Parts: sequence; C-alpha cells; structure tokens
Amino acid sequence: MEKIKDINRLNDVFFKSLLGSKERKNLTLNFLNSILNKDEDSYFVDINFLDKERLPDIETGKVPELDILAKLNDGTLINVEIQVTKQEYFSKRSLYYWSRLYAYQLNKGQNYDELKQTITINLLNFNYLPYKTCHNSYHVYNDKTQDMLIDDLELHFIELNKFKLSDIRKLRQAENWIAYFSPKCTDEQREAIAMNNPVIKE
Repeated sequence: MEKIKDINRLNDVFFKSLLGSKERKNLTLNFLNSILNKDEDSYFVDINFLDKERLPDIETGKVPELDILAKLNDGTLINVEIQVTKQEYFSKRSLYYWSRLYAYQLNKGQNYDELKQTITINLLNFNYLPYKTCHNSYHVYNDKTQDMLIDDLELHFIELNKFKLSDIRKLRQAENWIAYFSPKCTDEQREAIAMNNPVIKE
C-alpha cells in the first residue's frame, strides 16, 4: 500500500482525530506524559475526553473554542490547543481559556479544596515568546523566593518553528512529539523517529 505523505499535522481536523479520540487515547496519554515530563510514579494512566460544548457559559461572555478538553485519572483537567495563525495577545487568550476551565470544576456548594490542577498545552506554528527554546512553561511563583504558591496553574507554549532537529537517536520523549508536529521535520525524518518510538510509529 502506498504511504500517505505530506500530511498537514497542524490541520484542525487531523489534530483532533489524532489526539482527541477515545479510540486513540493511548497516543494522547503518551503525548501528555512526554510533554509534561512525567516519571513512572506520576504517569497519567487514563483519560476521559469531555464535551467541549458543555462548558458553563457566562452570559454575554466570550465562549472558548477548545480543541481538546479532557480529565485525567487523578482529576487533572487538560486543554490542548493548536494555533496556526499568529495572535498578538495569545498569552491572554491562553490564560482566559485556563481560567474558564479552572472555574468550570465547581458547582454550587462545593469546597475550593476540590479544585484540581488545570493544564493548558499550546502548540504554536509561529514564534511568540522572546526565547530561543521551543518549549516554555509557566506556573505561579513567589517573586522573591521563587517558591511555588500552588501548582494548579500550568501553561505550556510549544513554538514548533523554533524546534531544531539534531541526532534523532538522542531525542527525548517530548522532543519526539514536537518533531512529529514540527513543519521543519520531513516525512523521512519522521520515519526515522518512528523506528525508535513505537507510539510515534503507530
């Protein structure tokens, strides 16, 4: 059978089909555990995809247009977004989406200690942050001591155009996935990555 080449992996439909389907949740779990650098003791082992259309709406408020929304086995809420077109205020948009998800967890009468960590992962096909590194993450820290106040907020920005492919055999798990989505990575290079990574091969 002839192999399908030149797939646009940043296509919205393809992306949601690949990582937003319960039939392929093993791929999504591998992607999340890799990007979030989870070790064996903290691996996410199950995922439940949520209905993106059922987010409680604020009357006359702006409605988030989510790509992938899911709850993990420990209750963590996760939102994965793909963004192709450059947006000047994307960090504000990302924080707005995060805040809506965080508030989404509680119903009337529930206690604040029931709130779970909420994570947003943004895959960007444009340069946005003033850093050379392609993957940057953000939390809430004390300005003086750098101690984390709470780990409930976690935002990731992955700028695919900044990814530099070096020795394929030495790629870390997260780098395998970044390379897979990066427009700079050729089909031949992806095939080489797949030889060393069963999940990417799948």
